[in-house]
Amino acid sequence: MSDVPPDALVNILSRLPVKSLLRCRSLSKTERALIDSPHFVNLHTKQSMKTDKLLVSSKRTYSSTSFRPLNLDSPQTSVELETPFDTTDFPKVLGTCHGLVCLSNMPFDRFIVLWNPATQKYKVILTPMVYPSSSNVLIAFNQVGYDHVNDDYKVVRLIQTGGYVWLNSMVFVYSLKLNMWRSVEQRFPYYFNLALCQGQGVCVNSALHWVVSKKPHLGNDLLVSFDLASQSFRLVPHPECFNSDMITSLGVLGGCLCVVGYRELRSNDVWVMGEYGVKEWWSKLVALTSGNVSRCVFLSVRPITYLKNGKEVVLEVNQQWFEIYDIEKKTSRQIMIGDSSRRISTYVYQETLVRL
Repeated sequence: MSDVPPDALVNILSRLPVKSLLRCRSLSKTERALIDSPHFVNLHTKQSMKTDKLLVSSKRTYSSTSFRPLNLDSPQTSVELETPFDTTDFPKVLGTCHGLVCLSNMPFDRFIVLWNPATQKYKVILTPMVYPSSSNVLIAFNQVGYDHVNDDYKVVRLIQTGGYVWLNSMVFVYSLKLNMWRSVEQRFPYYFNLALCQGQGVCVNSALHWVVSKKPHLGNDLLVSFDLASQSFRLVPHPECFNSDMITSLGVLGGCLCVVGYRELRSNDVWVMGEYGVKEWWSKLVALTSGNVSRCVFLSVRPITYLKNGKEVVLEVNQQWFEIYDIEKKTSRQIMIGDSSRRISTYVYQETLVRL
C-alpha cells in the first residue's frame, strides 16, 4: 500500500468492514497506527452510518439473550452472533448507539456491559447504586448515547426513590473516554409510566429523550431530554398526539426523533420531528389501522428504519414481526422473523472500531 497516496488510502480503508480492517492492522505499524487513530475511527463510523444494519436480540430463556444480524430480504438465514461473555450474566438489553450494544444484569442493573460486536471486545462497568428503605420504590434506568461535542460515548443512569407523595431522583453519567461516573446536580422532577414506555429512551442530537409525566400514574404528557455535553435536562416540544393518545414508544428515523401514539382499537400513529426542537415540524408519518394492515391494531409498535430511500418504514410489531409500511400508498406488508414464540427487540446498528 506504500504506492497509494495517503488521502486515497484513508478513503479506501474507511469504507471497509471492521473484519477487513482488523486484518489490515497486522500488515505494518503504519497501517495499525492509521486504523487505531481517533480521526480514522470517527471517519469509519460516519461511513458506516450511511447504511443502517439491523441487530435483533431475542430471549432463549428468561435469563439468556441471543443476537443476530438481520437481512430483511432473507430474514430466516441470519446466523446467531457469538458473544465474548455469558449472556445469562447480562440478559437485559438497554439499547445500542452506533456500533456499541449496552446490556445489564438484573435486578437493578448492578453491572453494565458495553459490547462491540464487530471487534468482539467488551467492557464491564460497575454502576453507582442506592439502597432505599423497604418502604421506598426503586426504579433504575440506564441509557447509552453519543456526545458529539466531546467525542465520547456515555451511559446515563437515573435512579428514582420515593412514593406517591414525594420523589427523589439521582442522575449519574459514565464517560467511556474518562472511564468514570459523575453525578449530575440538576434535579429530575418527573415520573415514568412503566406500563407504557417502560422508561425506554432514545438518543437524538447528542441528547437522550424520555416520555414522562408531572405526577405518578397520570400517563405520559411531557417529552424531556438530557443533553450529554452540557449534562442538563430540558423539555422538548411534543406533537399534538400527546393530548389524546397513549404514547407507547420513542424512536429514531433518519436521525429524527419520533413518537408512537396508540388510539385504543383504532390506530397506531408514528409522528416525526423533521427539525429538532421545533414544535411545528412534528408531522404524522405512519397511520396503522385495521384498513391497511393484516391484523388488528397493535399494542406495541416501534419504528426501526427507512427502506427504499425513505419511501418505506420498518416497524417492529408486538416484539414478534415487522410491518413494512409504504408511506405514499399507506399500505403495509408483513415479515415474520423466525420462531414467533420468542420475543424480539430490533436495533439499528453500524459497525465501528471504537475501542473498549
